[in-house]
Amino acid sequence: MEHFYIPLSDRKITLLPITKAHIQEMRKLSSDKDVWTWYTEDLTNPDALEGWMMKRLEETERGEKMTYSVQLNETGEIIGSTSYGHIDWAEGGIEIGWTWLGKAYIGSGINKHMKFLMLNHAFEAMNIERLELRTDEVNVRSRKAMEKIGAKHDGTLRNHRSTQGGRRRNTVVYSIIKSEWPEIRKTIFKEF
Repeated sequence: MEHFYIPLSDRKITLLPITKAHIQEMRKLSSDKDVWTWYTEDLTNPDALEGWMMKRLEETERGEKMTYSVQLNETGEIIGSTSYGHIDWAEGGIEIGWTWLGKAYIGSGINKHMKFLMLNHAFEAMNIERLELRTDEVNVRSRKAMEKIGAKHDGTLRNHRSTQGGRRRNTVVYSIIKSEWPEIRKTIFKEF
């Protein structure tokens, strides 16, 4: 796994393997409630965000996840985070998730850059067969974003998780499989 956990970069962003220094920098991004609307935990408090990110770092150190900090190339600032998780090397399965961006970057196109880097790395370098993305059933923005990158709706996990408001959410599952990647790369990500 370690040889796959490397920086991923394009003209706009670099996904950097997470460090404690990045987590400290992320604290400043925690205060806007809009960023955390769809998260299962309320991370508007800088200490809560730091604790949550420390869990991602620990999971990464145990080999359960590969968590990245999102760095804006133009300024060098850390603007969010994303992860690979549920890694199943034997079956060639992986999930992209645990993704968030500071409010100023939501809807800016950065997410498409992140997804391209992660999809390309998963299919081209890691030899993944199936890549999953998941979200709350009522998170229309996230569902549309998944569909825009060529992911297909596989189904719904009913009453799957608790949310920060105490509601039980249904989780929708989308996927892209290896045989679909060349066409998606050539069409949806042609400018990359």
